[in-house]
Amino acid sequence: MKTNLFARRLLALGLVPMLGVGCASARSHVSLPVKKTSPTNPVVAVEQGTPYGETVAAKEQTQLPGRPSVDAPDSKNEIQVVNFQPEIAVENQALSEPAKLPPVPDEQTISSAEPGMTLQALEDLAMQNNPAIQQANAAASKASGVHYQVGLKPNPSIGYFGEEIGNEGAGGLQGAYVSQTFVRGDKLAWNRQVIGHDVESMRWQVETQRQRVRTDIQVQFYQALAAQKRLELARDFREIMERGVQVSKERVEAQVGTRPDVLQSEIQLNEVELVIQRAEFQYEAAWKKLVALVGVSDLPPRVLIGEFQTTQDSRDAEMIYNEIVAQSPLLSVAYARVQRTQANLQRQNVQAIPNVNAQFGVGRDDGTGDTFANIQLSLPIPFNNQNEGNISAAHAEYCEATQNVQRIKMQIRQNLADAMREYQIAKSKVTRYETAILPKAQETLELVQEAQEAGEFDFLRVLTARRTYFDTNLNYVTSLSDLSTADARISGLLLTGGLSNVATYDGDDSLRDQALNGQ
Repeated sequence: MKTNLFARRLLALGLVPMLGVGCASARSHVSLPVKKTSPTNPVVAVEQGTPYGETVAAKEQTQLPGRPSVDAPDSKNEIQVVNFQPEIAVENQALSEPAKLPPVPDEQTISSAEPGMTLQALEDLAMQNNPAIQQANAAASKASGVHYQVGLKPNPSIGYFGEEIGNEGAGGLQGAYVSQTFVRGDKLAWNRQVIGHDVESMRWQVETQRQRVRTDIQVQFYQALAAQKRLELARDFREIMERGVQVSKERVEAQVGTRPDVLQSEIQLNEVELVIQRAEFQYEAAWKKLVALVGVSDLPPRVLIGEFQTTQDSRDAEMIYNEIVAQSPLLSVAYARVQRTQANLQRQNVQAIPNVNAQFGVGRDDGTGDTFANIQLSLPIPFNNQNEGNISAAHAEYCEATQNVQRIKMQIRQNLADAMREYQIAKSKVTRYETAILPKAQETLELVQEAQEAGEFDFLRVLTARRTYFDTNLNYVTSLSDLSTADARISGLLLTGGLSNVATYDGDDSLRDQALNGQ
């Protein structure tokens, strides 16, 4: 393991020479051309024969609705692993031998009896248990049920009528009738067209929530992995510092060292203990965030298995932006809403077409014994109300939806600028550590050690060089973590908030009530 190799190097460079063994080593309104659809061919097919619709969650993993062919108006308009291992030529044959995996973290933080946990395993658990994903699935199912309800025809009514019953000398009339409202203008079909786009939007909301969770899981995984690796480094260095304290005491006893050497060694040992404690707290907090995202609160801490994932090639911001715009499920939600508002505008245009209320009755005249039939037809006259207000509101809603598409695109540009800044800063730091800082820290430690052996430097200079090398490696791990998390956010389409952003659906069957009202 690379961190263990780091410890062996320090052990060879910092302590073995003192014991007599020499060693030398070396990421305004916009009119959109929305495709009009027929009310008899809803965008999202929800089986009409199934009350409350089928569960959308059952389909979401295998099939997502295609993004509508809606383009915003013209406006101004595989990953490689960075090895945590500086290139150093090691003369001592013992340093090139395979090293054992150090116990990381300790038994107080991680259950050693439990198997390790990979990033993919955590993502799989989250897809099954994250409450926000389950909530989004339920919201999509609700939209499916409303979609089914709004297209149902009105029920017929049956009744009894009687006149002059019990009036002596007058013939009574008695009979039964059935009445039915006939909805005109394809209002019910348009209802399903409108809510069908809601179902499509909610299915994209589910996928959006999944992507948010994936991104958050990756970010927290790399932060926990960084804490774990810092813990490995600190524990390995603690062993070296403990031996350093012992060596400094032996040097004093041999009258070749001084009391300040012992004190400085002990100070460094205590500082390393603080680093270990801080790393343990950081790992514990990162693990708790991970299990909260996964949705399994009783998952015991485990060793994380994996490496930092960083992109070596340069990233082009405009190319990344185009990829996000093409793939973002959040933008697909906005496009589905544009189509929904356009369908609702067409739906409100047909609301003024009056429904027909028909009644057919059959009765008997008790006075004459004759049987008769009765037919009644009625419909409202759209004289005072032609639905102008709802049409105007639907048009404004359509305009707002088109602007929302543009807003999301601008928000993507803004968030991408921040993400690219973090990625480029982290990448430059990692590159500098790998090409300059780590090799120079290594070389400094070697030169100081050789000079100390030759009597040119005192023991304190060796301790300082050793601590610098240790701090440099800790900072390198932090830089790798920063680069990996920035890369994860960009690869995750800038979607975060696996628990804070929850998809809900507040739609109802009011369109059906409006259609049956006929006013």
